[in-house]
Amino acid sequence: MFAATSPLLAEIGGVYLKDNDISPLDDEPKPLTADSIPSDVASHSIDPQSAQRLWELSERLLKA
Repeated sequence: MFAATSPLLAEIGGVYLKDNDISPLDDEPKPLTADSIPSDVASHSIDPQSAQRLWELSERLLKA
């Protein structure tokens, strides 16, 4: 509900949210287990160049 209604986010897009706020960046590797899923954001997940490379790779794989 916060993401859809908060005026604090009116001019902001493309962010991850945690506990009714923008998630902090955390590039420290953390293990991924069923009991412990990291909820902070790694900087590569919001990098536009990484997103573009992933998009292009996905398109190439779909054409193969």
